[in-house]
Amino acid sequence: MDKDRNVYSLHMKTKSSLYIMSFGLMAFLIYCCHQDDTPRPLKFTAYAGNPVLSPGAPGEDDLFVALPYVVKHESIFYLFYLGVKRNNIATAMLATSTDGYHFTKFEGNPVLAPDGKGYDAFGVGAQVVIWQDSLWVMYFNAIETATWGPCKYIGRATATALTGPWTKDDKPVLTGGKMGEWDDEYVFPGSIIQSDDGVYRMYYTGGADFAGSQHQYMGMAMSIDGINWKKYNDPATTQRPFADSDPVLKTGKPGDWDDLQIWTNHVFRSSAGYEMYYGGFTTTQKVHVGALGYAFSQDGISWEKYSGNPVYTIDYDREADNLVEVTFEGPSLIFLDTLCLMYYDYGIIGEIRSQIGVATARLK
Repeated sequence: MDKDRNVYSLHMKTKSSLYIMSFGLMAFLIYCCHQDDTPRPLKFTAYAGNPVLSPGAPGEDDLFVALPYVVKHESIFYLFYLGVKRNNIATAMLATSTDGYHFTKFEGNPVLAPDGKGYDAFGVGAQVVIWQDSLWVMYFNAIETATWGPCKYIGRATATALTGPWTKDDKPVLTGGKMGEWDDEYVFPGSIIQSDDGVYRMYYTGGADFAGSQHQYMGMAMSIDGINWKKYNDPATTQRPFADSDPVLKTGKPGDWDDLQIWTNHVFRSSAGYEMYYGGFTTTQKVHVGALGYAFSQDGISWEKYSGNPVYTIDYDREADNLVEVTFEGPSLIFLDTLCLMYYDYGIIGEIRSQIGVATARLK
């Protein structure tokens, strides 16, 4: 009997050890798979020839150029950007390049401009351009009144060629929230992508206090046809400012690099899910400092910020290393065979001088 009991005890100990080893191996494999499947931000290096685009001559885009959005079509890089004159009129502008570094401004600029009436009477800009149903479609922030900064409408325009002519829709396709909502003052597009089910997702910046540089988040809206959009709304939040819709990415905790505001984005699909590069601001010794960060999501709604943020700062750009109080925003990525180009704008906040640069990263 004792012999049988000892054999049984040895059997159970062996079985328990094997179970523990199997469990540990499984946990290790899960950990490794998780590590392998979690995407990491690219390592960008500033182009030595920056800037690739600067403000123009008096009467043109002479105040600043900003918010680049780049489309590569038939070996040509089309760089759409916000151009602002000394009279504060914002227009959608275009520059082209054959190599992605040396750009020539389009002779027919602006490609989209306000006409003094309607929801975009005083300005258009912050444009995103996609190909949809045999047409090029541009989404843009529309400025209805004489003011400084973006307003609460996103418009839509179409063209058969990237150089235009562009025809604007009569009505905006997305509007800021009701009074008291988080995006009641302005909304402007950052990225538009299409999911596997054919649904379009627009990731946009919204806020309730542009002048105060506070309460600026990242929202998301969905559409089947690209014309009728519905904002993401978490049913669990029923009180203002999140009663009617909710942001999908918020500013960081006090002391974080993006604790002041989140501003502009570039979202794209990858084999791992959704990836985002975005602009963020903080205040250091009463000085506003901008940088670019990275976030990842499996469903495009719940985002996880990269623990090593920010991933790209003004210190990386040798042309801009003398800037102190800086804007740094508007990431726009183009993926080539072995290289990724990231365009962005940067400048001095007080002088409102802004230009466009590019950084490169090798793809594995």
